[in-house]
Amino acid sequence: MKKIIQSFIFVISFILFTSSIKAGSFSISASSRNVSVGNTVKITVNISSLAGKFKIYSSDNSVLSGGAEDWYEGSTSLYFTAKKKGSATVTVKAVDVADYDTGNAVTSSKSITINVGGSTNNNSKPIDINKTYSSDNTLKDLKVEGYNIDFDKSKLEYNLEVDEDVRKINVKAITNDDNAIVKGDGEISLTDGVNNIKIIVVAENGNEKVYSIVVNVKDLNPIKVKVAGKEYNVVKRVEQLKAPDNFRVITANIDSKEIPALYNDITGYILVGLKDKNGNVKLYVYNPNTSSYSIYNEMSFNNVKLYYTTPTNIPKGFKKVKIIVGDEEVEGYKLDNDSDFYLVYGMNVNTGEIGWYRYDSVDTTLQRYETNDLERLSLINNRYLITIVVLSISILVLLLFTLILMVKIKKNKTL
Repeated sequence: MKKIIQSFIFVISFILFTSSIKAGSFSISASSRNVSVGNTVKITVNISSLAGKFKIYSSDNSVLSGGAEDWYEGSTSLYFTAKKKGSATVTVKAVDVADYDTGNAVTSSKSITINVGGSTNNNSKPIDINKTYSSDNTLKDLKVEGYNIDFDKSKLEYNLEVDEDVRKINVKAITNDDNAIVKGDGEISLTDGVNNIKIIVVAENGNEKVYSIVVNVKDLNPIKVKVAGKEYNVVKRVEQLKAPDNFRVITANIDSKEIPALYNDITGYILVGLKDKNGNVKLYVYNPNTSSYSIYNEMSFNNVKLYYTTPTNIPKGFKKVKIIVGDEEVEGYKLDNDSDFYLVYGMNVNTGEIGWYRYDSVDTTLQRYETNDLERLSLINNRYLITIVVLSISILVLLLFTLILMVKIKKNKTL
């Protein structure tokens, strides 16, 4: 009787133990978060109960160089070399990795940021640590050819208004220090309405100062529209529209005026340019039937150009999140908080096909994704889970039955 009870306890303990096995994991650490140019930093990846191919890499090899992609089954260390001043993120990504105990695939990644000190100067020459570099990032003079802006080196913002037919201006900037450099000057194209021109002065030691010239091109007959509560001006110059692939220039009728637009023969989309109050121009999908506008977010990955749209049905288990693709924030869908993979929904503007795509935020790649595969995998996992539960219950019932039977047999013998 005692042996039966011990066996019963053992089986229950085994079931409870196997159902609570701790999943394998990995982490990343550095010998230092700060390193000088020319030195190395030791990156250690601690791996527990996992085995497979890991990719260890730097987000910017020009700042911090090193990395490897190999099979690892335990903790490992690599050395990265600091190349120039800046910061870089070292990431370890599970490429083809499995958990020892569960056999499940692992696809997450871990990162750490390293700051590199000791810089290069503006001419990409090594810095002489014995020399003092100028911090003067001011202008001696700032001119707009043909106009007067009344320059004062302590004043950073200027306003200028030009006629409707002015398409370009020529900005001349002269630094106060000969070793400083200027970015953003020269011949600059203008768009209708507000143009925010930034002139950046970089001192010899790398410090920056920004001068801005706000140029307002008169628009005697602006076409104003509202999108999501914000007011925009419709762009009326074709040279202000940067056509995406497979789009051609057409003419659209908006507010009884002919304006330049872009058209895709595959998707049927009409794009127009809208300018905000800060002078930023973006492309919007224009629906002539409803006179409505929606932002045109095109994501480009190798041969795939995807126009993001809102899905009607979200795959089971995924939750909505915001992701940054290029310079745009779009909605994605994530299954696991630790995963670097997202699902996005949209139309391939090269083929006109609409569907789900799998986005890798580390490698910034995009692949077609078949949600039926996920549903089939979920079904298989559910079947396995049900089988385990049924077997566990069957074993418990059998043990209980055996225990009751043995008790009865013992009682009969005593009689």
